[in-house]
Amino acid sequence: MKKGFTLIEMLVTVGLFTIIITIAVGGFTNAIRTQRQVSSLISAQSNVSLAMEQMMRAIRTGYLFCHDPGSSTYSAACNDQLNPWEQTCSVQSTDAGPVWTCPALDFYDAQGNNIKYSWDAGALTESINGGTAQSITGDTVSVKYLQFRLFGQTEGDNWPPRITLYLGISPSSTDPGIASDTIDLETTVSARTIDCDPTTQKC
Repeated sequence: MKKGFTLIEMLVTVGLFTIIITIAVGGFTNAIRTQRQVSSLISAQSNVSLAMEQMMRAIRTGYLFCHDPGSSTYSAACNDQLNPWEQTCSVQSTDAGPVWTCPALDFYDAQGNNIKYSWDAGALTESINGGTAQSITGDTVSVKYLQFRLFGQTEGDNWPPRITLYLGISPSSTDPGIASDTIDLETTVSARTIDCDPTTQKC
């Protein structure tokens, strides 16, 4: 007599095989999704790191933060008034001096160029000498928020200007699970100059 499998044994075998394959495929799909998510986060963070390094290098050698030429006091130059989406700066009094919180940063770099950093349409932007703002972040990253906190930029306070940058980013993706991931970044840099003459723009 030839021996074989019964119908019940075949059904049980097919059922177990289906369950195992379903678990394996689900795990593989999750692994691919996780790998894609991690890759997107790394790409976004690398892109923003380069932009932040560029900004910090300019700020470190900059001067007259949030001042207009010819003015010895704080002005609204932290905000580009041509952009109505920007908010006004707020100030907080401390024992060491006032601390300004602004959505944009205005200053002069080592070459005397007027630099403005701001946020627009999900990107970090840079404007030089009143020119058109250009994005300094790539298409792989979406900037969720941008904030600058300034201390010591008032002329005559004998403090070196100290700027803290707060930034929230997420990868640019059509996948809601990836695009919803937000990375909060923070860095602080001190300018090399202490006080300047705003009339001559010399430090």
